[in-house]
Amino acid sequence: MIKLFVNGKEWEADHRSTITDVLSKLKISPKVCVVEKNGVIIDRKRYNEEQLAPADRIEIIRMMGGG
Repeated sequence: MIKLFVNGKEWEADHRSTITDVLSKLKISPKVCVVEKNGVIIDRKRYNEEQLAPADRIEIIRMMGGG
């Protein structure tokens, strides 16, 4: 297990976890969010291959509709 931060909260993940794994655990569709890893926006096409490391800081921004 590794420790990282997701939206400012400490999080534990498997050593080979990816952004897709985190989104799946949080039940967030990759189609309705933007993910930033350590201050860099990650291309949605790379979520499944972007592996996480100890102390990574992940920010997930959900898109919302309305008016």
